[in-house]
Amino acid sequence: MSGDEHLAGKQEPLPEVTRRLARYLRANPHAEDTKEGITQWWLGMEPSAVERVELALARLRAAGLVEAVCAADGRVRFRRVAYDASVDAQLDRLISMPIPAQE
Repeated sequence: MSGDEHLAGKQEPLPEVTRRLARYLRANPHAEDTKEGITQWWLGMEPSAVERVELALARLRAAGLVEAVCAADGRVRFRRVAYDASVDAQLDRLISMPIPAQE
């Protein structure tokens, strides 16, 4: 794992989870997975972090960068809305935004 590893027992701030998701989607534009798969495989976080990942996914959906797709098995999977320069630019902005210091 990279320097982005989740530290056991410590919750990452929501903006950092959102940034990590944006970074992953920028590097893997064709990625698609469930919230549980995203939590474990994309971000290397503990299953207990799935709620934070859901909130970050909701932010990315509200920004028009991620869509939810119901698969044939009934599970919802998340993916980028498009593979174009506009989405890349929006993801790059999210990645480069400063994270406010935790209190």
